[in-house]
Amino acid sequence: MNVGKVLAHCAERFPDKTAVICGKEKLSFNQINLMANRVGSKLKQLGIERGDRIALMLPNSSSFVVAYFAILKMGAVCVPLDIRFKGEELCGVIEDGQIKAFIMSSGLNEYCAPFFKKLKHSIIMVIVGSGSNGRQEENITFEEIVGDERLSEEVMVEVNADDEALYLYTSGTTDRPKGIVLTFNNLRFFPETLAELYGTNDSEVIGCVLPMSHITGPILCNELVDKGCSIVIFDQLRPDKILATVEKHKVTWFHAVPPIFQAILRVPNLNKYELSSLRFIGMMGASVPLELLKNFKKVFPSVAVIQGYGLTETSPFITLLPLEYDQKKMGSIGRAVPHAEIQLVDGKGEHVPSGEVGELIVKGPIVMKGYHNNLELTQERIKNGWLYTGDLCKKDDDGFYYHLGRKDDMIIVGGLNVFPFEVESTLLTHPKVIEVAAFGVPDAERGEIIKAVVVLKPGSHLTKKDVISYCRRRLASYKVPKIVEFWESIPKTSTGKIARRLLVNFQQKPHYKTLTTSG
Repeated sequence: MNVGKVLAHCAERFPDKTAVICGKEKLSFNQINLMANRVGSKLKQLGIERGDRIALMLPNSSSFVVAYFAILKMGAVCVPLDIRFKGEELCGVIEDGQIKAFIMSSGLNEYCAPFFKKLKHSIIMVIVGSGSNGRQEENITFEEIVGDERLSEEVMVEVNADDEALYLYTSGTTDRPKGIVLTFNNLRFFPETLAELYGTNDSEVIGCVLPMSHITGPILCNELVDKGCSIVIFDQLRPDKILATVEKHKVTWFHAVPPIFQAILRVPNLNKYELSSLRFIGMMGASVPLELLKNFKKVFPSVAVIQGYGLTETSPFITLLPLEYDQKKMGSIGRAVPHAEIQLVDGKGEHVPSGEVGELIVKGPIVMKGYHNNLELTQERIKNGWLYTGDLCKKDDDGFYYHLGRKDDMIIVGGLNVFPFEVESTLLTHPKVIEVAAFGVPDAERGEIIKAVVVLKPGSHLTKKDVISYCRRRLASYKVPKIVEFWESIPKTSTGKIARRLLVNFQQKPHYKTLTTSG
C-alpha cells in the first residue's frame, strides 16, 4: 500500500470532504494532502531521504495524521513513539532506530531536550506547538512548515512491497524496547480486512480513541485514505465526552480496550445519548469479560459488539468476529482473517484438537518483517515461517477461537493451570467491583497462589472474606484467590490494558492505597 499515493488519489476524489475532526478543528482531504506535501518538501530540503527514519512523539491530533502521511509520501520510515517514553529509554530507542529527524510537541521537547544532548548523532527537530515552550533556535516549528506556501511540490515516490514503512516500539517495561518492523505490504491488510468482513466504505465516520502513537494511529490513517471516509480524533478520554462526541459527529464505529467500555457503562443517564449512527464497536487488546460484552449489548442493543485479536507484529488482525455472529458467538475473538493461517499447538509444537488449549501461532503476509536490530528475538518468535504469539486460545467445532490469556501470565497452583482471566471475569460479575487483576505469587507448598487486587465502585465496601466466598461459589477451589487487596486503581499501559508486569513489583512495594485486607 503506497499510502502517499493513495492519499493524493483520495484528495482528487474528495477534495473538500472533511477527513479529520479533532476538537474544533476540521481538515479536508485536500488540506491534509497539501500540508503533508509541505512537511515532506521541508524534510527533503533538510536532507531527509527515502528510507530514513523519522520519529513522531505527538498526542492524538491532526498533526499526527499530517506528519504520518508526509513521512510515507517520502518513502521514509515512520517511527511513532509513546509520549510516555522518558530519558535514557527514549535515547535508546532513538539510537536503535537510527532516527534522523524528530517531530514532537513543544511540551515534550522541553523535557527531552537535555537527554538529546547525550545522543551520539545529531537529529533534525521539528516542534509542534505555536508557543515558544521548549523551542530552541535551531529548531523549526511544524506550524511554520504547513503554512509555507513556497513548499508546493507534490512529494511522491514509488515504493516496493517489502520496503520498510513503520517501526513500532514496545514500551520496554522490563526489557529493552523492541522495534517491530512493518513493510508497505503489511499496511494494506487492515483496510482489506475491514472492507471484506464489515463492508466499510466512504460513508464511515471512525472514532479514534486509543493512542495514535501505537498501531492504532497508522491503521486508522490507512483506513481513512483507503476508503475516503472521515475520522474523529478523541482528544480526551472522559467516557461522557466519548459518548457526546459519537453522538455529535455520528461516529459509525470505533475500537478500544475493556476498561474504556467499562467506564462508558458507568456514565449516568446513558439513555440521553442518541447513538443510532454507531454500527459496531470493537473490544480489543485483551481477554474481554463476557459480562462486559453482555452489559454493553444490553445498554446499546442496536450496536454490534464484536471482538478481534491480533498483535502489532501481525498488522494487526489475526482473528475477527463477523458482525452476524456478534450475539451467537459472543465471547469469541472470531475466525482467522484473510491472509492469516493459524494453528493451536502444545509445548512441543504439536497441533491440539478443537476444545483444547494451545498457543496460537500464525503465518502469512500479515506477519512483520522482524524486530529491528534483533535477529535473535526474531528467530525466537518466528520459526519455519510461523509467528509464535505467546497467547493461549481454544477453538470450538465451528472454527471460532476464544482467547484465554498470555502464556507468561498463567498461574500454576499445585501443578494445575489457572488463567487470570477466569478469576477476573468471575469477580467482575460482582455488582460492587469495577476492576480486578489476578496474578500468581510464590508459595512454598503450591509453587504459586493467586492474588487478586480489586477496585470497588465508589461508596461500596467488601471484605477479603466477601471476595473469597464469592469466588468459592463460582470457581474450583484451586482457582480461588488466597490473597485479596483493595486498591484505588490498577496500573495500566498507555492503551488501557492491565500492566501485568508491574503487578508483581507492586505487591512488594505498593504504589496504591490498600483499603482493607481484613477478613
